[in-house]
Amino acid sequence: MKESSTTAEKQNRKKILVILLGGGLGILLLLIGSGWFSTPKSTAKEESAPSSQEELDAYRAALEERIALLCGSVAGVSNVRVAVSLSGGFETIYATELKNGSEVYATVGSGSNASPIVISRNPPEVTGIGVVCRGGGETAVRGELTALLSSAFRVPSNRIYISEAKK
Repeated sequence: MKESSTTAEKQNRKKILVILLGGGLGILLLLIGSGWFSTPKSTAKEESAPSSQEELDAYRAALEERIALLCGSVAGVSNVRVAVSLSGGFETIYATELKNGSEVYATVGSGSNASPIVISRNPPEVTGIGVVCRGGGETAVRGELTALLSSAFRVPSNRIYISEAKK
């Protein structure tokens, strides 16, 4: 009878061991599937999103390049250098809704994943333009460039300055 009880005990131990290993493996698979062991991944948008100052500098540089190309296409103008003044940064307009009699931002998502709905993102206003170029010392060229820049970029003529470049 001793032999049958030790054999039965060994079989019970094996069953318990198999059950414990199976349960442990199941828990491990659940943890891996839930991302417990993975490192947090940042989205490509977060990694590549420029800071607001970098974005503003890039916008200003692109605007200065556009203005230089425009001025350079005017007869009698060459070697154009441009400086632009802006009225601050980009303005983001958010959607709003009425809740309990007060206006609040409309959001998408819930809890910590809630984010406001963006309606538009407006670039800063051009408040001044300075141009240094060959031909900028001539009155007719200065007048033509001032009128061109004033109408193209909605800048008052008193905020545009044209100067002759060094020879």
